[in-house]
This record gives sequence, structure tokens and C-alpha cells, in this order.
Amino acid sequence: MPGSAVIELTWKSQTNKVFRVLYPVAAQIIHTDNKAVVIDLSTGAKLFGKRIRGLGVEDLNVLISRTMAVAGTDFAFGRWAEPRELYITDDFLVDDFDERRTIHLGLDIFCTPETPIYAPLEAKVFAIANNQRELDYGPVVILEHRMPPKIFYTLYGHLSLHTLDNLSLGQSIQKGQQIGSVGEPPTNGNWPPHLHFQVINDLLGLGVNFPGVASKKDQNYWLALSPNPAQFFPDIAAELLVYK
Repeated sequence: MPGSAVIELTWKSQTNKVFRVLYPVAAQIIHTDNKAVVIDLSTGAKLFGKRIRGLGVEDLNVLISRTMAVAGTDFAFGRWAEPRELYITDDFLVDDFDERRTIHLGLDIFCTPETPIYAPLEAKVFAIANNQRELDYGPVVILEHRMPPKIFYTLYGHLSLHTLDNLSLGQSIQKGQQIGSVGEPPTNGNWPPHLHFQVINDLLGLGVNFPGVASKKDQNYWLALSPNPAQFFPDIAAELLVYK
């Protein structure tokens, strides 16, 4: 709910034991203007009567920017668990090539390039990279959070290039510390400017190649590994950030 002072994260262990842990949130990841809207990017979605499937980055960015302008805000969210038709490169094909990865495993926060990004909890820098494939993360950072009884990770994708110059592996990060800023195309993976934020409870050894989208047939597995991060954004009702 808006104004929440804590987040509650839930995991299932290999023995199906459920962990529910409350963490205080000292800083918002992105400071919005409290007028942010949620954009429908799901399969078949249209913005201003134009279907978004197959649009280039410039055309999609125009429609997203127009949506925000009409709403009188500089911020918009894209939903967790949303099925999308935006992932068009061969990198999103699953192993047997009969399906494409389409289910979004994080939240998107659309905003202007160079918008500051802050760590919500104490952490250390676990991984830094520039995933330069088309429609990949571009500059990406993973933070490791050690909060008994769990270790978990937060992933930040589509960052500015200079974010990578200002962080180092193993660096300690304080709550509320700026860790980077939002990038822009083409260096951010060639997406409209936004932050992809994802909670990960087990990286499976994949590091910065941990997927941000999953196939429909495997969505339950991957969504369990990347639980709903809506509570990290208390300025908007959590239920609005989940695809239904």
C-alpha cells in the first residue's frame, strides 16, 4: 500500500518451507513525483490506438512519453508477471525454439535518462557488466543483500554507461546511497529509458545473465525465483503493479 514503511518478501525453500521476512525500507529506489501511471505493455496492448508489437525503440518511446505527458507525470511503471510481445530477437527463443520468453520477471520504471537510482537496503556490489546484445540489459548491476535468514539479490538493468565506472565488485553500499542512473538508447540495450528492477532469491550461478523474462510454460518456476517487487515502491498501490 502507498506509504508502507516495510517490505515483506516470501520464498519457498527446497523443502517447501515458507520464509516471510519484513525489512524496513530506508530509501526509495527512484523518487517519483507521486503521480506515476501504470502502462499496459501486455500482449495485444495499444497506446493511443497503435499496437506496440513490432514498434522500434523511437516509436515506442514516443508513445510512452506521450502517455506520461497526458497524465501529467514524468514516471510510469511496467508490471511484474506481464506477458509481452516486445522481445523479438532470437535471444528470447527458448531451447526447443517452439516458444519465446515473454513473461516479465521484474518491474519497469520509465523516466528521463540520468534519473538517479538508490539502494533500498544495505548491500554489496555482487556483479557489474554491460550486456550489449540488442534488447539485453545493457549496463547492469546486481546487489547482494544479507538479511537473515536469507541472502537475496536485486538487479538493476538498462543503466547509464557511467554507472559502471562508479562501482566496484564487493563495494559496500548503504541504504539510500545512489548506485547509478537510468540509461538511454542505444547503450541501455536499446530500450526506451527506464529502470528494470528485479528481486532474485537464487541467481543459479547465472550472474548478470539471469533472465528478465521467462517462457509461459516455465513462468511459475521463474516467478518464484523473482518474487513480486512491488513493495519496494510504496508510492503506488502494489496491486496495480501485478499483471492480472
